[in-house]
Amino acid sequence: MENKLFQKNNPNRQKLIKPIADLDINEEVYSVATDNTFIADNELNVAPAIAAKSAKGISLKMSKRDVKNYIKDLKDLQHNLRIALQLELSTIPPYLCGLYTIKEGSNVEAATLIRSVVVEEMLHMVLVSNILNAITDPKTIKKGDKLFNVKDIIPNYPTPLPGGIVPEVPKGSPPFEVHLLKFSREALDEFSTIERPSDPKAPITRHFDSIGQFYEAIRYGLLRLNESTPGGIFIGDPKRQITAEHYYGSGGKITKVVSYEDAEEAIGEIVGQGEGIDGTIATEQVLFGEDIEYAHYFKFQEICFGRMYSANDTNFQMPVKSIPTGKPFTVSWSSVYNMKANPKMKDYENNPELLEKAKDFNKVYVQLLNGINDAVSGEPDLLIKGITVMYELKYKALELLNIPLENGECAGPTFEYVEL
Repeated sequence: MENKLFQKNNPNRQKLIKPIADLDINEEVYSVATDNTFIADNELNVAPAIAAKSAKGISLKMSKRDVKNYIKDLKDLQHNLRIALQLELSTIPPYLCGLYTIKEGSNVEAATLIRSVVVEEMLHMVLVSNILNAITDPKTIKKGDKLFNVKDIIPNYPTPLPGGIVPEVPKGSPPFEVHLLKFSREALDEFSTIERPSDPKAPITRHFDSIGQFYEAIRYGLLRLNESTPGGIFIGDPKRQITAEHYYGSGGKITKVVSYEDAEEAIGEIVGQGEGIDGTIATEQVLFGEDIEYAHYFKFQEICFGRMYSANDTNFQMPVKSIPTGKPFTVSWSSVYNMKANPKMKDYENNPELLEKAKDFNKVYVQLLNGINDAVSGEPDLLIKGITVMYELKYKALELLNIPLENGECAGPTFEYVEL
């Protein structure tokens, strides 16, 4: 009997997303929940679409027809997939800052966990690109056209998560933003908040509560438009797909997208690697144990607690209450470079040498993104070159981190766009 908790062709990867439920679009209108309203399990999948529509000022009374039609048309779907690219990219610099600021020889386990997450976020960008290419008519692509604009998708930190995603924060706290921080408890709290699943029994709110909810809205759009379009929407050029021969990464797999089923599998991989099994830990089966590749949320929890998950770590509620009880490891919050938070090139204007090093780092960063863009824009063989560029990026970052500033802090990478 197939174990549905694990992804196809990847037995060590938790399958973390429910299939899209069939919706009866003629069902009656219902109200968006208030703080005291309980949402039935069969209504959970519609939450993200309601949330985002409500955030745009549309009536809070919405039918399931409205939810299923959150993505308006093919152009809107392509636009939201480009937002998804920006979303995935927005998480990479903060994770890299956490990784780069760990001093050599310390926090070995933490560094390994963060590095694995970065690799998977790069995979997510490729998977989103495959979906976008799959629904892009080759006749609309002119010679030299790129799948996305590198300058446009680079965030300016601190930044809210793209896509209208507003994770829950403690009462009285400001709205959540992503910052560039050194390896610290504050940074790990930020990382966990980015990847944290939304509570499946929480009231529907006026925005997306998690990355998974945003992707759920995209999945609805893919399904509806593919079913309602004669011949379907998956008419892209297969030669623009990144396949396993072009990509190698740990804890995940590349999916060539030529059908809706492929796109659903790709989105399942993205959300699965981030959040956890459908926002909960199923207690009927062992999910944590040897050789299982954990979702990002759980990897960050391991660092927070300084312990690995063990085979018996299960939970009857949300994963935010699942505490690892396995093998302990050392986490040193002091063995780090004291990087200035959210560094900017303008901070270095009075130090020409430092400013030049910051620009050099950003040139390599833009080169890396240009390489990914070239690869997903019809030259998939170029993707492997990104591995070499990632090594160079690290060395450029370390040059900055070894430059002291006046207040006891040190410089750091700024992840800004510069012209090459």
